[in-house]
Amino acid sequence: MSLPLALYVILLAAAVLAPLRWAIASYLVLSTVDFYTGYSGIGILNAIKGLVYPVFLLWRLRAYSGHGKTIVAPVAWLLLVSYVGIASFWSVFPLSAAKLVGEMIGSFLICLAFLRAAKGGYLTPSVVLPVTFGALAVAMLRSLFAPGYGDSPDRFTGFTSAQTFAALLAALFALALCSGVLKPWVRVTACVTIAAAMVLNGSRVWLLGLLVMLAIGLAISAAPAWTKICTVAFAVLIGVALVAGSDSVLTFLAHQSRSSRVAAIITALYEGDRKSSGLGTFFFRRQLNARTLTAIESSSASQLLFGHGTSNGRFLLGELNRGIGDPNRAVHNEWLRILYEWGILGLLIWLAFIGSVTVFAWRGARRDPRGYAKPLFVYLPAFGLALLGENILAGAGHAENIGFILLLAIAAISHRQAAPRSFASAERPSLHASLASS
Repeated sequence: MSLPLALYVILLAAAVLAPLRWAIASYLVLSTVDFYTGYSGIGILNAIKGLVYPVFLLWRLRAYSGHGKTIVAPVAWLLLVSYVGIASFWSVFPLSAAKLVGEMIGSFLICLAFLRAAKGGYLTPSVVLPVTFGALAVAMLRSLFAPGYGDSPDRFTGFTSAQTFAALLAALFALALCSGVLKPWVRVTACVTIAAAMVLNGSRVWLLGLLVMLAIGLAISAAPAWTKICTVAFAVLIGVALVAGSDSVLTFLAHQSRSSRVAAIITALYEGDRKSSGLGTFFFRRQLNARTLTAIESSSASQLLFGHGTSNGRFLLGELNRGIGDPNRAVHNEWLRILYEWGILGLLIWLAFIGSVTVFAWRGARRDPRGYAKPLFVYLPAFGLALLGENILAGAGHAENIGFILLLAIAAISHRQAAPRSFASAERPSLHASLASS
């Protein structure tokens, strides 16, 4: 049995058999083990993880069914799923279109299950510690025993692509950054550890997202004004010091550029080397974005309104093809992909979903001093930035969007009238919850 398959079996068994709190943590770690099939098949292992297990988890949490006031987000998501299905009728890749619909339904089921778990007290911010430990352990096993699995050997990731692993790390960073359940030194240690893992991972867009989260987290924190001023002043001093010693800094980065994607892109941009390998897929993505925009501009009125069809973005690659076989991940920019494949109608539905989630996070952060919604609020700008170069819609049970769903479920606690009085009480499920899980 291969190492990824062995981990899959162990983590899935824990997700099925363990007490609910540990079952959910195991499932989150399981998202870092992926079996890519492209568009050549369904992928039974991923289907179990993304569709079958969420139904089982919903059954385990059946005592917590029901919801409060409905917001626009779930309605918009279901409308988008429906329209993706309708647009598959003019798709040239019907199997990929059907898989995408299934993935989006799976993500919805996972969200429902996580919301129930948060309602029952089984999913709280403290989950960040076991999940971070588990995800990093999986990545270490991959680096030691299967470095070529899923991505290039020099990138720190689980048994999945480095960019999807980075998305989960970013969500865990937001949770650790804003979590009131953890002691300050634990939060700092967790954030530093996750940031170091992100540097080793090499995702430039998510590393930038971490900086955005830090800035927003500082701005909305309850820290005294003088602390915020001193932090900004310290950051400015560091920037000035780096500029003053730019020659030494750039010499050091040049030496590190072969082993660090972050150092490589800084060196390439400073030297103005447009053909440097340090820029990674930047120019490929820019060419693909330009081609997508040109295709949208030349669309007919019906294509502009209703889109070119689910998964048909695969045609945009042309001679830019870099071996990306899955049509659902061909157009890296999710914003442009939505506009191209589903038109203005699909984009409006997507914007309604994102706008509703943003308002949900903002209201939760304002009304709840305990800070359950803050991780989602600080994560959303980085999430929107990452969508300029990543795909998350086809990701049920995978690392690229499960972190977003995790933060959404925890943020819902802020909107619950019977929310726990403190993080500590949220860690102790009620007697009714204990009986339901047995």
